[in-house]
Order: sequence, then structure tokens, then C-alpha cells
Amino acid sequence: MSARQVLVVSEGHTEVRLLKRLFEEFNLLLPDIVSLNANLYKLYLEYESYECDYSDLDITAVLRSCSQVGTKDKEKLRGKSATDFTDIFLVFDLDPHTPDFNEEALRKLLSHFNDSSDVGKLYINYPMVESFYHVPHAVLDGNIRTFPPIRFTLSELTAYKKRVNLEGIKQSRRYTQDEYKNVIQRHAGIVSLITEASVRSTHELKVQVGLFEIQQADIKSSREAIVVNTFCLLIPEIYPSKCHL
Repeated sequence: MSARQVLVVSEGHTEVRLLKRLFEEFNLLLPDIVSLNANLYKLYLEYESYECDYSDLDITAVLRSCSQVGTKDKEKLRGKSATDFTDIFLVFDLDPHTPDFNEEALRKLLSHFNDSSDVGKLYINYPMVESFYHVPHAVLDGNIRTFPPIRFTLSELTAYKKRVNLEGIKQSRRYTQDEYKNVIQRHAGIVSLITEASVRSTHELKVQVGLFEIQQADIKSSREAIVVNTFCLLIPEIYPSKCHL
């Protein structure tokens, strides 16, 4: 294929809106976006229901048969398989405060979705997709590393979106390409700070797995962790010339 054919599987509509804005602002061909309309644990249960090795499953077939995926989204996948896409990404929230949160289930999904050019690659947002906007306003002007990371606690997560509206940049506003780059670089810098990996490698699977383990350890010990959005890193991962880290 001469051009990248990208499939993004999102948790819900908030991810869809942000993805479209990013791809449009960076002048990129919009990906096919399919919303699961459910969290990561529901995705885990869907895969477990087949009672086979995950590697035997094609994610497009799983989504077409999933009752929670809408008819219009299923139509996008009609007659297609994973091999029809150059890249497949899954973008979901950690949501550690929900009753069905399951650490081992997420670990298994991270282990399986390990290659965007094959079975797909999973990006987890901490604590949820709104973290993209939870940055100091000065970041828009390029003050990327001036401010320390923001932390979240489990007890506040039911009202986390309100906190983002109070402390972060506006979600309703469209930003310039440079401003989006600054926000993406801010999140890449936080991943680098947490994992001690280079900024350029923050999208790599081993770094994302390490991030999950560190964040999860913090949640277990102190019931809090660092706010960081990872799915925005798919832009520099597949289009480094458009958004260089």
C-alpha cells in the first residue's frame, strides 16, 4: 500500500473527536475509527469469550461480532481484515477507579497488542483521555518542561473531568499545529521522566509496558499516579516528520 491505512479502535466518542482534530491539524489522512463504546475490561471479556489464543483472532472480526460496536462502525470493517491496514492502534483509559478494573486483564491485553503493523498496539491513558488537555496553559507557548507532572488520586476520579476543565487547556478550542506539538511533547516528556527512557523512544512497547507497571505500583502503594496521555504519541510514532520528538 502506498499510503498508510490506519485503523484506530477507541473507547468512546471523546477519543474520536480528539483524534480527528489531531489528524486534521497535522494534515494527515483520517484513519478509520471504530468505537468499542466500552472500557478495556469489556474488550478483555470479548477476547476471552472465544476461549482460544488471542493470536488466533483477527481484531476486525472480533469488532464486527461485538454487540457493543455500532452498525456504522461495523460497516467500516465489512470485507476487511487486519492485513488491510498498515497500522492498528487501540486507545483506552486506565480507569483504575471502576468496579471492573482488572490489572491482570490489562497486562494480558498489553502483552498481546504489541505491534501496530500486526495485531495492533494498545495505548493506555492515565487516568483517561481527558489527560491530553490536563496540562498547564504555558505548555501551549512551548514551556514544556518548566512545570512538574500533575498527579491524580483514585478518590477524585469520578470528578476528574471537572478538574481538567478547571486546571487544563480548553477542550472546545482548536489549537494550532505548533500548540498541539507542544502538548504532545509535554506528554512524551512525562513518559520519559517516569520510565527514564529517551523522549524519542516513549512510543515503544517496552516503554509503554514499563509505564503501566510503574503507574500501577504507585496506585497500589499510594492510590495515586501521574497524569499522562499516551495515545497522542501515535502521531509522532507513525508520522515522525510531522511531529518530531
